[in-house]
Amino acid sequence: MEKKQLYKELVSLIAPRVIAENFELVQIVEKPTSITLYFEEKDQRIPEELKGKEAVQDGYLNKMELQTFPLKDKTVYIAVRRRRWKERGTPEQSYSNRYDLHFEGMKTTKEFGIFLKEELGFEPDEYNKFWQSITDQGSDPLSMVQERTE
Repeated sequence: MEKKQLYKELVSLIAPRVIAENFELVQIVEKPTSITLYFEEKDQRIPEELKGKEAVQDGYLNKMELQTFPLKDKTVYIAVRRRRWKERGTPEQSYSNRYDLHFEGMKTTKEFGIFLKEELGFEPDEYNKFWQSITDQGSDPLSMVQERTE
């Protein structure tokens, strides 16, 4: 199997389908307790409003950072940057694509949010408080989940 196909397959195993199909992995940052995967929207993903017009890139929207399933006992974040577009010669209005990337009320990928809700019983506000307390105190998330479910 060629390297490009292996790369695509690996990304599709780690990132949600919508991200693997519409974004490119541009950087990986590994720290002692976390891994962050940085994705940028593919440059050929022109918004529907600009199809058939002369579209030009107009920078990026603010980065969205979502937590997903852990790897190697580390918290994993997916940082996504969507492109901003405009029609050439019309500087006043910009457009961007919309994707269904996160679980409602949580800063998680949809799949991880569903897992937290169904398997661990977390509601969005409970999850947000839980992860805030972990990051503030430097606690071990696995031990806190075990305490909560016992």
